[in-house]
Amino acid sequence: MIENHLWLIRHAKAAARDRVDHERELSYRGYRQCVKMGQFLTTVTAPPQVFLASDARRTLTTAHVLNGFVGGEVVPVEQMYTFGVDVLAAAVITTIADLALEGIRSLAVVGHNSAVSDLIVELSHRSHTPSLPTLGMAELTFTGEWNRLFDQSPMPVQQIVKPSSITR
Repeated sequence: MIENHLWLIRHAKAAARDRVDHERELSYRGYRQCVKMGQFLTTVTAPPQVFLASDARRTLTTAHVLNGFVGGEVVPVEQMYTFGVDVLAAAVITTIADLALEGIRSLAVVGHNSAVSDLIVELSHRSHTPSLPTLGMAELTFTGEWNRLFDQSPMPVQQIVKPSSITR
């Protein structure tokens, strides 16, 4: 069976709360994080081919900048604008069912904390995973079809990557 890679990604650093939460943009630091992590993704065995992203501005921008380095596709998912793991998981399941992911070996979910960190715990069956910092990423692997993603747990966590741990 083919090994698939699931990247769970928290959005990059957002600007101050000077506007409605859904419309917050990335800060300068957030853009720098995206460049650093985008360069990192070009070095991995299976960079994301599809980015499922919350439709919040900061999350979509994060996905688009990262995607600019790996040349995949960004799919905005309105239901992923959530901080709850159950809502995030349901949105991912529904979106996967709606997409034709045949031939896709690597998928990214770009969302908000605490939902993203909680999803790592849920899928890996770890008793505790530290909360991801802004633009933190976890790579999990599994074999099987994408539509059976949540039947595959526990999934091994291959790596957790933080912008502060990447050197240029």
